Amino acid sequence: MKKLSYILVTLVFLSCKTEKKDVYQEYNGQMVKVEFDDSKTDSTFTGYGGEYYPNGNLKSMSYFKNGEPADTLFYYYENGLVKEKGLVKNNLSIGWWTYFDKNGKLTEKSEWLILRDSSYKNQSYYFDKKGGIKTKPSTYFKLDIPDTLRVGKNLARIKNYVTNNYGNEGNLISVIMDNQYSESKIQKDTFGDGNLKPFFGIYAYKTGKLKIQGKIREQILNRTIDNDSLHTFTISEHYKYFEKDIYVWNKDKQSESAKRIGNEMKEEYKNN
Repeated sequence: MKKLSYILVTLVFLSCKTEKKDVYQEYNGQMVKVEFDDSKTDSTFTGYGGEYYPNGNLKSMSYFKNGEPADTLFYYYENGLVKEKGLVKNNLSIGWWTYFDKNGKLTEKSEWLILRDSSYKNQSYYFDKKGGIKTKPSTYFKLDIPDTLRVGKNLARIKNYVTNNYGNEGNLISVIMDNQYSESKIQKDTFGDGNLKPFFGIYAYKTGKLKIQGKIREQILNRTIDNDSLHTFTISEHYKYFEKDIYVWNKDKQSESAKRIGNEMKEEYKNN
């Protein structure tokens, strides 16, 4: 994501009568007046603005506050169709972005996080010409986390995990949770059971609203054999991050989803 710096000044289109023409564009379902920028020096502009191609079509557009995009940022192809769109923060992509080809077909949806002052692609869905998900290049996950938790220990699990990183000796998935045990104690707990859909524990130390945070660690196992038949094993790692706002009840209450996950876990270990 390239950094953006805009001065936005009104672009004057000159007709044969040298009349000023205001430019309007549909933006998130409403028609807005657009101001364009060439000089890129003003950091105080607030309003709808963007850049344009030599043919006069929009190249980019957003709502700006004090010279920075403060809403969905659109990039366009020269033919006027949307190329990509999403949110930015501190001039970096964040949240879910969507990408299209020159004919307006959806090609990709990707989730961006800001880590260590740079954008990090956390999940990606790639689509074929019919709109179906292309599994091989895509990488994403779905979590089964109860909608409400009870004070103390709770169970959750990875419901689905799709990766484009494959080792010739297999992959291992584990979940690392930032569990808070008191006002002053946050502990990293690691969970894994040898498959791609492990259960993991969430600790809730008090009732009320709680933001849970964790990451999925994918370990990719590879083996190479040299000319002397010497086997060398290597392990590389890839991380995906998640967080969720949940609500914690007292110990006597438990959500249906939490009960279901607990029953699934008992059944799985019984079968094994």
